[in-house]
Amino acid sequence: MHAPPTTPPPTLPRSQVDRRWRQTFITLCGSQLLAMLAFSMALPFLPLYVQRLGVTDPEAAATWAGLMTSGSGLILALMAPVWGELADRHGRKPMVARALLGSGFIVGAMSLARSPTQLLVLRTMQGAVSGTVAASRTLLASVAPAAELGFALGMMQTAQFVGSSAGPLIGGFVADQFGYSTAFLCTGVIQIAAGIAVILLVHEDFKRPVVAADAPKRSVFSSFHLVFEIPGLFALIGTLFFVQAGVGAVSPVLALFIGGLVPGGDQGGVATIAGLILGSTAVTSALAAIMAGRLGDRVGHERLIWICAVCGGLLYVPQALVTSPWQLLVLRALLGVFDGGLMPSVMATIALRSPGERRGWVFGLTAAATSLGGAAGPALGAAAADLFGLRASFVLTAVVLTAAGLWAALAVKPMRRGI
Repeated sequence: MHAPPTTPPPTLPRSQVDRRWRQTFITLCGSQLLAMLAFSMALPFLPLYVQRLGVTDPEAAATWAGLMTSGSGLILALMAPVWGELADRHGRKPMVARALLGSGFIVGAMSLARSPTQLLVLRTMQGAVSGTVAASRTLLASVAPAAELGFALGMMQTAQFVGSSAGPLIGGFVADQFGYSTAFLCTGVIQIAAGIAVILLVHEDFKRPVVAADAPKRSVFSSFHLVFEIPGLFALIGTLFFVQAGVGAVSPVLALFIGGLVPGGDQGGVATIAGLILGSTAVTSALAAIMAGRLGDRVGHERLIWICAVCGGLLYVPQALVTSPWQLLVLRALLGVFDGGLMPSVMATIALRSPGERRGWVFGLTAAATSLGGAAGPALGAAAADLFGLRASFVLTAVVLTAAGLWAALAVKPMRRGI
C-alpha cells in the first residue's frame, strides 16, 4: 500500500535563504567570540582563584587547577559524541543553546564557590554540558553553502582567536578591580547572553530523520563504523588528536622558556614579553584562518591540511634553538599562519565528507579527539621538559606535528571537486 502524496513545503526565495544563513553565520561567529572571550576571562585564573579559596601553597593550587582542567576535558570528551547524536536527532540549534546556557549558569555559579572541592565539582559539571565549539561548527556546517563552507568555518575560527586573545586582558582587569568571583560571574552572564542571541537570531530548518518502523534502534556507539567507512575520516580525527597534543606539549613550559630567554636575568618584564609573543601567534592565526578557509574552498582543503601541519611542525625546530625572546616572537608569529589555517581546513574536509544526518555525531567525535589531545599533550610536554630540558618540548611538538601532517598527506586523498 502506497503512502498518500504529500505537499512539498513552500520554497523560500533565494534572497531570503541567503539572508537567513548569513544572519545565522554572523550570530554564530558573534556567539563564539563572546564564548571564547568569556572562557578566557576566568579560566586562566583558576590557580589564583583556588588560592583565594584557602589553598595558599602555589604547587597545591596548581595541582587543584590541573585536576579541574583534566577532569573537565575528560568529561567533555566522553559527552561530545552523546551531544552530537542528540543534535542529529533533534537539531543542532538546541545543542548550541544548551552548551552556552548550561556553561554560563555553571561558570556563574563558580563565583559562589567557597572551597576548592566545590569549584572542582562545578568545573567537572561544566565539561559535561559544554562543547560550544563543536555544536556551533556542526550547526554552521549544516546551513552554510558548500562553496563557502571553508570561508565560514575560517571566520568562526577567527572569532574564536579574537575572543581568546582579548579575554585574559579583560578578565585580568576585572579580577584586579573587583575580584576573581566577579570575573567568573561576568563570564556566566556573557555566555548566557550569547545563548539567548542564538535562540532569537539563528535559523535552522531541521527535519528530523525518518526512521523505518523495523529499523534497528540507533545508539551513540552504533555509528562508529562511519569512522572507517567515510574516506579519510579516521586519519582526520587522528590528525586532530595529534595536532592538539603536539601544540599542547609546549603550553606548560612556554612561559618558563620565555623567562629563561630574558637577558640579564631581569624577570620584571617577562609577563609583558610573554603576552606579546602569545598575542602575535593569535593575531596571525586569526588572519590566516580567514585566508585559509577561502583558499581551501578554491584549491581543496585536503592539501592545506598536510601543508599547514608539516610546515607548522618544522617551525618548532628553530624555536628550540632560539637565544632571545625576539627570535621566538618572529617564529611564533610565523607559526600562527599555519596554526590558523589548519583547523578550518580539517573541519571543512570532515563536513564535506560526512553525511548530513550524521554530521553532529561526527563533529562530536572530533571534539572528543581534540579534548583528549589537549589533555595528553601538556602531560607529555611536561614529562619531556623534566627529563631532557625545556627545549625538548619544542622538539617533541615538531616530531608529532610533522608526523601528523605526513599521515594526513598519505591517508586523506582529495575529493573530486564539482564544476
